[in-house]
Amino acid sequence: MFERVPSLIAGCCLLVYWGTVVRKALRFTRKETHGVNLIPPERVGRWIRVLWVPTIVAWCVQPWLALRNHHSAHDLGWTVAGFVGAAACLIATIATFWCWREMGRSWRIGIDPEEKTQPIFSGPFRIVRHPIYTLSILLILGTLATTPTPVMLVIAIVHIVCLQFEARREEAYLLGKHGHAYADYRKRVGRFFPRTASFMIDDSWSR
Repeated sequence: MFERVPSLIAGCCLLVYWGTVVRKALRFTRKETHGVNLIPPERVGRWIRVLWVPTIVAWCVQPWLALRNHHSAHDLGWTVAGFVGAAACLIATIATFWCWREMGRSWRIGIDPEEKTQPIFSGPFRIVRHPIYTLSILLILGTLATTPTPVMLVIAIVHIVCLQFEARREEAYLLGKHGHAYADYRKRVGRFFPRTASFMIDDSWSR
């Protein structure tokens, strides 16, 4: 029973994380004059969803399948790794709420080429350009540690590749919309990992 706890924690974190994404998307669509591009208007974004959405669904069910199919053959090393992974899932989930709060009404989950949102350079965005993606990588690696199966490994690889691709597309979009301001930000702040200079950015102009 003790060995099942990490998978249970990971499964609950995924329910909270992705359940909040769906709830926020529906709320934005209902209350705001814009949506969050859940189904992006541009073709590339829609094609990415064809691969990405089933990957996320499969990711969310893996910890629960692990609980159902659990065997007590894991040694102490796997158990410790599972609890480290569970801690990573908790940290990633909690920290993502900070990122969402910082983004406010600028939060999107897809690109609309015709829309120009307010850039966010404060809070966690002073540290890395894509903190939500960084935390999503931590979340899926944490899940992999709690649920070390071949299927979960493939899911993690696909998800991280999709994040890398989407991050670069978003940066091209933001560069086109915000020009030199975003170009300067991109030079100073790392994509997924912090640079020293990122802590010295003056974000007052973006407020």
